[in-house]
Amino acid sequence: MGSKGCKGFGLFGPSTPCKDRSHLTCLQDKKPQITETWVPVLQASLVLLGLTAGSGVSLDGFGMERMRCVNKTADLTTGTSVLPCQGSASVGEIEIVPPESRAGRVPGVAVSLEALAVTGKTGSPSPVLEAVLAGRKMDLDRAQAIAQDIGKPEYSLAQYYQDLLTTFPELHLFSLEGLSVEATDDSPEGLTTGGRAAGDEFQRTMGAFFAIYWLFRLPLDGKHGFCRGVDESWKPVESREGDSDKVAAFFEDDEIWKHFQDLMLDAGLMVKQGGAMRVDKESTLALLVLTALHDIMKINALLPTVQKADAPYRGYLEAEVIADHDLAVFYIMEQHTHILPSLCQLPPAMQQVVQTVLSGLAFNNGWFVQAEAPPGAVFLGIKAAIMRNGSERRVSRRDLSLYFVHWLTDLAGAEPTPLCGCNKLTSQLPMPVLKSFMKSVRYIQQLADRSETEVMESYLKDRWKDHRPSMGTLEAGPHALAKARLLCMAQGNAKVVLDAFEKLSPEDQEVLSVEMARTGAERQSFSKGFVPDSVRQELVGPAFLVYYGPAFLQRMGTDSPLRRLEILAEIYRCARKLWPARTAEAGDCVTVRIDAITIQGQWSSADPEVLLLRMCSSKQACLERRPEDAKKNREDNAVILFDSEPPTFLPQAPELCSQEELIRRISHEMLTNGQWYRKVAFAFLRPAKPGEVITTMVNGKEETRNIAQESDFVVQANTKWKENYILSKTRASEAYDLTNPMEIPSGRPDASQLSAEGFCCYRSRTRIKALKATDELLRRHCPFKRFMAKWGTPCVVQVDDMLAAQVAGDTVTEIYRIEKTVFRETFVPDLASEK
Repeated sequence: MGSKGCKGFGLFGPSTPCKDRSHLTCLQDKKPQITETWVPVLQASLVLLGLTAGSGVSLDGFGMERMRCVNKTADLTTGTSVLPCQGSASVGEIEIVPPESRAGRVPGVAVSLEALAVTGKTGSPSPVLEAVLAGRKMDLDRAQAIAQDIGKPEYSLAQYYQDLLTTFPELHLFSLEGLSVEATDDSPEGLTTGGRAAGDEFQRTMGAFFAIYWLFRLPLDGKHGFCRGVDESWKPVESREGDSDKVAAFFEDDEIWKHFQDLMLDAGLMVKQGGAMRVDKESTLALLVLTALHDIMKINALLPTVQKADAPYRGYLEAEVIADHDLAVFYIMEQHTHILPSLCQLPPAMQQVVQTVLSGLAFNNGWFVQAEAPPGAVFLGIKAAIMRNGSERRVSRRDLSLYFVHWLTDLAGAEPTPLCGCNKLTSQLPMPVLKSFMKSVRYIQQLADRSETEVMESYLKDRWKDHRPSMGTLEAGPHALAKARLLCMAQGNAKVVLDAFEKLSPEDQEVLSVEMARTGAERQSFSKGFVPDSVRQELVGPAFLVYYGPAFLQRMGTDSPLRRLEILAEIYRCARKLWPARTAEAGDCVTVRIDAITIQGQWSSADPEVLLLRMCSSKQACLERRPEDAKKNREDNAVILFDSEPPTFLPQAPELCSQEELIRRISHEMLTNGQWYRKVAFAFLRPAKPGEVITTMVNGKEETRNIAQESDFVVQANTKWKENYILSKTRASEAYDLTNPMEIPSGRPDASQLSAEGFCCYRSRTRIKALKATDELLRRHCPFKRFMAKWGTPCVVQVDDMLAAQVAGDTVTEIYRIEKTVFRETFVPDLASEK
């Protein structure tokens, strides 16, 4: 590989912001010891950074002598490099990581603090992300060379590591790890620590990259590196003193290596050619890019805000921050691809593969195999991708396998010590659990013929049956599902957690059994005898995804399993206070993040802090650690765990008037006092895709949500809101002249987009009777201003909106609400009918 200038990208040391950003600080009095571990990378990196003799840098084999401020884009005093803003030349002072904390870790990255002075910028979904990456490009030639050379004997791990950092600009974003941007600040001083150990996510990402490297080299040195890591010269270790029995057993297990190799072949990463295997360059490049991008949104400072043109996005409304790191990166990949240089520089076909595997599948295998999430949250996206038809790209078996390789390597790098091998798999995860994980792809393939909940139930029952040591027969009853999920979540702690479940109070057992049984999938429930009867009899929601719930049961510290389950039950209980159970939300899911007590430093239930669950958005709550006196200051939309006093200002579930009841109450007045109107505006219609979810938004508010069935139509209204909704084929034929489509007016700015999406223009022939929704009328007929639409989702009606009715003869057959502005734009009195 030819050496290329890295344009300020660097290769060493984790960083923290410097208060004085005007210059590089000379750290000659600080002498970090550079052992042989760093020498191969340091020497090669000096060349990449253009630092030759006379630059002020001197190295001996074991330490770094006096280091001067030699280069405005690289601070080698700590072995750190910097990715500056475009046109920037200054960097901040770097914090030195003590040698005892560096065991097994690779050198880190840093970024210019000038890139962070953008937090007040508007018009960008992620100002910091856009500023740091502005003008940056992926080195496509080098990326293709990595893919080509990764399996060659002479291609070393040290060369691979430095090639990654000089190729993918997004990797340098990890220097912001542990920081978050306060919305009111517009300077780097607005950055605050977020609690997670700085540098860990970068180490985990590099661990995933190293796992990829070892898997491509299984016939060479891959097994040794995967199991035991490398020595001080970055060479794979063939044997290590003190190896655990688990590592030795893993190394000798031919079955697991065959699983890995078969998965690589299914993903198209390796191709059999005669009696040999070769690397497929294109598939490998796609895997490298998606690995570089996947976890960047774990950096709080980069989390995007939904822009007006994109709202709503997967349940997030305009101006809401997408705090789910998976959905956050999906959002940027799908809606703002240009911001990510490593993605937008790929050829279109390869770009589509990366987007399909990450955002197109919208699948998190960790949620599935650890039973972390309800089936609706786990499978909704991937089932739609598998069942997709028409012009959209349908997910292939190869796509699924590529995703599973990505997931496997991500899991392999879960411990932030990439130089020590893939410890999460080789020494921590029980081998039967790992093998069951490897078989999970077969359950995904069942989604073509079975519902999301059926597939999840089948998996949970198989996991119980296959668990070693045996847990006996899973007895039918209201607690069966909760026990099966807890077994998957707790992994190696399964027995002690399940024993603790039997000691829980009946109230806590019921909370866990009921809440963990909610599916988050429309009209779906687990089978009889697997969940409480009450859950099957009344399908309500939203269901809850307790994010990091498995980690909460796997890393218990000094807490007892019983105490952890009591806290988990209380988390579910408090979440339900924030989101009362409603029939209309049975198909919804809310994420409850508990990383504050799992991955953000040490935590014990004995700590004197108060735990507060806050509603962050319509789709997410976050658990926060607060001082004891937090109970004195009550907050809206927040609940304190184990609080004896009732919370205030929580959402209430207003009475929902059924469609039948509203028709009964209002029919006489509608027929007597309602006026006839006809729709004069044309609209745009296209055939709906079965299973697609259409959300009707007017003036930034969600009016209703509906799922398309076979032969339905999607209608886009010709109003300033351009709201979308679904009509059945019969209703569409009644409402529009489908036999005479018109050309979409060429003067419309969205004409080409409408045509590309399959819309045609049709003239309306809708006639309705309507009444103005006065305050007095609503008090009499719909006092809570909420009623169920005929298509099965709730509608909210405001004063001065119009209540519209479909009338057949002297009978009102349907009542729905039309927002007042939309009504004025699309309906006029039908004088002929009035006569």
